[in-house]
Amino acid sequence: MLAQVAGVAVLVGGGIVAGVFVAVAVSVLPTLIALPADRYVETHRMLGKGYHPLMPLLVNATMLIDIALAALVRGPSAPYFAAAAVLLLGTQFVSHLCNVPINRALHRIDVAAIPADWPDPRPAWRGWHLLRTALALAGLVAAGAGAVLLP
Repeated sequence: MLAQVAGVAVLVGGGIVAGVFVAVAVSVLPTLIALPADRYVETHRMLGKGYHPLMPLLVNATMLIDIALAALVRGPSAPYFAAAAVLLLGTQFVSHLCNVPINRALHRIDVAAIPADWPDPRPAWRGWHLLRTALALAGLVAAGAGAVLLP
């Protein structure tokens, strides 16, 4: 029974993570890309306040439950939960090593003095975000497979 409850928890957690990332990819990013540089920087800063610390906590909590399931359950579902944990770890690596440094750099910019030749970080941020979105979606699929195969 505990494994089934934990299975539901990884599906809910992974579903929220993947859903938020997909929403950012299909709606928020196109909007940010269309904004002039100063409005982009201001808007990006405001959006970040809503995602932190919730998203990292949710990814980590879901990953830890995946690890517990991979270690504790027997049968064919364990490798799927292990894969889901690894994929969520990859999501965290991309976030912390790629997207977060860009976010921090944006917080240091004076929006009133953005030069015309400003190196726009949006293409790089978008690329890293799409990678972590794919990892989160793959993690959700793996957790789903593990949950379906639970005894």
